[in-house]
Amino acid sequence: MKRAPVIELSGVTVDLGGKRVLEDVSLTVEEGDFYAVIGPNGGGKSTLLKTVLGLVRLAAGDVKVLGGRPQERRHLLGYVPQYRTFDFSYPVTVGEMVLSGRLGHLQGFPRRYGRKDHEMADEALELMGIADLAGREISRLSGGQQQRAIIARALAAGPRVLILDEPTVYIDSPTEDHFMKTLDTLREQMTIVFVTHDIGVLSSRVTKVACLNRRLYTHESPELTSDMIEAAYGCPVDLIAHGVPHRVFPEHRQEGRR
Repeated sequence: MKRAPVIELSGVTVDLGGKRVLEDVSLTVEEGDFYAVIGPNGGGKSTLLKTVLGLVRLAAGDVKVLGGRPQERRHLLGYVPQYRTFDFSYPVTVGEMVLSGRLGHLQGFPRRYGRKDHEMADEALELMGIADLAGREISRLSGGQQQRAIIARALAAGPRVLILDEPTVYIDSPTEDHFMKTLDTLREQMTIVFVTHDIGVLSSRVTKVACLNRRLYTHESPELTSDMIEAAYGCPVDLIAHGVPHRVFPEHRQEGRR
C-alpha cells in the first residue's frame, strides 16, 4: 500500500562557500519510514537535513515537507542537531531545556507554558530515561546524558517528523541499543530520518537506507549493497551481515589494477 510522502527532494543542488555540497539529490521519505542516511564526514549529510528544514538556499531543485514549503512546516519537525553545536554552559536545568522544545507551539503574548507543554516535556524526559535528572543543571551532565536531553527536547515538540544528525555520538553502547529501540517505538507515531557516518549504528529496525557523498545513492529497503557503499565512500567494501551491517575495507584498487 502506497503511503503518503512527508519529505520530497527533486533534483536538489546546494552550493556553500563556492563549493558544491549536494548535487542533483532526489529523495522521497514516506509516512512511517525509519530512514537512515549514511556517508563519510563532509559528504553533505548535515546540509541535507538543513535543506529539509529550509535553512539553506537551493542552487537548483525543489523541496516539499508535508506537502508544503519547509519554512511553513518547521513547527511539525523535531530537529536534533549535532551535539557539538550546543552550548551547555548556559545555566538551565535539564527540565527547562527540554521544556523549551515547546516554544514553537506557544501562542499569544506573553508566551507562557501551559499544562500540556509540561506534560509533553515530562513524557519526553521519561522516554529518554532522564526524568530523574530534570532538576540538574545541563552543564553537570555527562556527554551521553546531554545528548539524551537534546533528543528529549525535540520529542517534547510532538513532531510528525523527527530529524536527527549523528544522534548516537557520545552515547555508550547499552544506551545506544535502548535509544534505537526507543526510535522503533516512536515510528508508530512519527516518521524518523537520521544521518550517521557510522554504519555500525544501523539496526534491523531501519526501513530504508541511502548513502550520501554529495550525490545520493538510494535503496528502497533496509539492506545496504557493496555498490552503494563503494559509490558513497569512494573505496571498495565487503559487507558482512550479522543482524547489524558491518564494513570491511579490502585492499584499495589502484588505477589500472585490481
